[in-house]
Amino acid sequence: MNSFYEKEGFVTANIDLSDKSMYIKWAKLSNDSVIEECCLAQIEQVKNGVIRMYLDVSDAVGVPKQERQKWFETVLFPAFSEHGLKVAVTILPASAITKLASKKWVETSSPFSFDMFEAKDLASAKELAKGY
Repeated sequence: MNSFYEKEGFVTANIDLSDKSMYIKWAKLSNDSVIEECCLAQIEQVKNGVIRMYLDVSDAVGVPKQERQKWFETVLFPAFSEHGLKVAVTILPASAITKLASKKWVETSSPFSFDMFEAKDLASAKELAKGY
């Protein structure tokens, strides 16, 4: 795996070209500019052929602002759809507040051409995505 975005204390994002996947591990979802920067970097990876995304918020704290959640729906998810993302799997958080936020982005992804699932861990996420 190769890193394509990192902000210490917030997020690390890696790409695995062998299976056309990216793995994004969040620690904090409270910095709006970091969320946007990382998401824009994810779009670039999808443009370059990534078809699977593992979004690990299992240890994350905080939630994206409502405006950012709307941006996921109006900018991020349409871009993922347009450029060929096939599946995104959210690895569920321990935090109840963060879990509510993750449910919101899973629900808002439904109109787009990629599938989104939830999983308890990375192994389960990879199992869900292997058919894509």
